[in-house]
Amino acid sequence: MPEASLVRKKGLVRQGRVALSIMAADALLATALLLLGLYMLWLTFINRSFMLILPAVLFISIGVLKMAKTWPVLLATGNAGEPGVLHKSVLVPVSRPETTKSLVEIACNLLEKGGTLRLINVIEVPQQLPYEYAETRKEKARELLMEASKHCESRGVRPKLEIVAARDTPRAILDLADRYKADLIVMGSSQRTVPEKVLFGNVVDRVLREAPCEVVIFSYAKALPPIRYDKILVPTSGYKHAQRALDIALHFQRMSGGLVTSLFVGSDADAEKGNIILKKAKLHAERLGSSVETLFKTGGVVDNIVDVARSGGYSLIIIGATERPSYYTFLLGSTADEIVTRAPCNVLVVRTHK
Repeated sequence: MPEASLVRKKGLVRQGRVALSIMAADALLATALLLLGLYMLWLTFINRSFMLILPAVLFISIGVLKMAKTWPVLLATGNAGEPGVLHKSVLVPVSRPETTKSLVEIACNLLEKGGTLRLINVIEVPQQLPYEYAETRKEKARELLMEASKHCESRGVRPKLEIVAARDTPRAILDLADRYKADLIVMGSSQRTVPEKVLFGNVVDRVLREAPCEVVIFSYAKALPPIRYDKILVPTSGYKHAQRALDIALHFQRMSGGLVTSLFVGSDADAEKGNIILKKAKLHAERLGSSVETLFKTGGVVDNIVDVARSGGYSLIIIGATERPSYYTFLLGSTADEIVTRAPCNVLVVRTHK
């Protein structure tokens, strides 16, 4: 890492510690005010000195309001451990030449040093054909895997390659993930312009829903360049998949030095909750030696996310597989579907298993 980046990282860590210290002091002061108010109220009833009622109510009110704003953020930040975005065993199903480079980049960036990266190609054999049919497809599969392997080796990673013949592609991927104890599956999807009820198509959607590990889906449009991390937008709601999306975005930022923006979209009534979530994101980033810009928008969820991504010139959106329950009827619903379909840039959808 360049010296300037190290200096900046140390500065952000110090800023994060200072911000946490100030918030902790504020939370303790709020608690003290509440306790003092309660004590004064108790004295009022014991001594029947009603002159203390007004300051008691004032201290209690201030204490409660300040505690409501400081303690939720402080406790959430304090309980957050290191994000642990690197993985020991990564499985990458490769099926399309146009996704190969981006999938390899994502997988290598999320693979811990000394970890195992497996590139697989599943040849689906129709029920009406014998398994020998797979032999006619193996040469093309080898070429695809060898091309992906070259990208891996350029990153200093030597992958394991495997071609599998199966009747059911998603089942084969899930079985391989289980067999090799994969803790991450990285897949690609080009279903960006096809209006389907299933978000990515049957294969990717099923793996996303049923995988025994974390899943990252790279959704791309053919007209877009390979994945870049220079400007990342992370829509959030505070749920675990959205938090994981932020952790991955911050990891990419530490690698590339890009910009990360955490976006909360809601109604005016959600302002307090949104500000707490965004403040938590900012403190979390600073504690990790990163930085995040925060943005609160009111109005339609999808429209705002797409508009911010387009007007801000973002190169990547990273979104959790589920956001607010009211927006999603299933694991992936119409909101995620619309974001993926309408996004002006590449999209990563993250589903954590934790």
